[in-house]
Amino acid sequence: MLKFDVSDKANAFLIGRQTWPVNDESPDYPALVVADYVLGSSATSRLWERLRQKDGLSYGAGSVFRAGSFEPNAALTLYAIFAPANLAKVRAGFAEELAAAVKGGFTEAEVGHARTGLLEERTAARAEDRGVAASLVGQAFRGRTWAFDATIDAAIARLTPAEVNATLAKYLKPDAFAYAFAGDFK
Repeated sequence: MLKFDVSDKANAFLIGRQTWPVNDESPDYPALVVADYVLGSSATSRLWERLRQKDGLSYGAGSVFRAGSFEPNAALTLYAIFAPANLAKVRAGFAEELAAAVKGGFTEAEVGHARTGLLEERTAARAEDRGVAASLVGQAFRGRTWAFDATIDAAIARLTPAEVNATLAKYLKPDAFAYAFAGDFK
């Protein structure tokens, strides 16, 4: 844990990271993308609902999952912006939500919402000139075509809650995050 005291700042920031041996060609990749959507990357994610909506502790909270295309080097990053006095409560909220995700898993409704939302986002990104151009450059660099995207879309579309939950439990270790905090904690 790294803690940085930054005087005269009204807000504090938390970031946590855990790495996994996964790349975007891994069979587990689509399930991890769906799990991240439910956990923290959507507007109705568990972390947002808990830390912002329910507990009112954070101005923003969530997660970001990224996996490389070549090396098996993926990371789940957690973040929150909050009043420095709420550090212990924010950390407890993260710990409880991560433990609940591993222990109880995600519901059919949550996974269904994630599948629909992710597929809509992926389709919309392919409809914008900027997204198409970036994808074509990335495909040329990686030696891929749109068929790779179609494979990921199909995998996301057929995921079940049991598959998403088993994959998340395989990788997510709530006590293994490296955390850093910055703020005026005096």
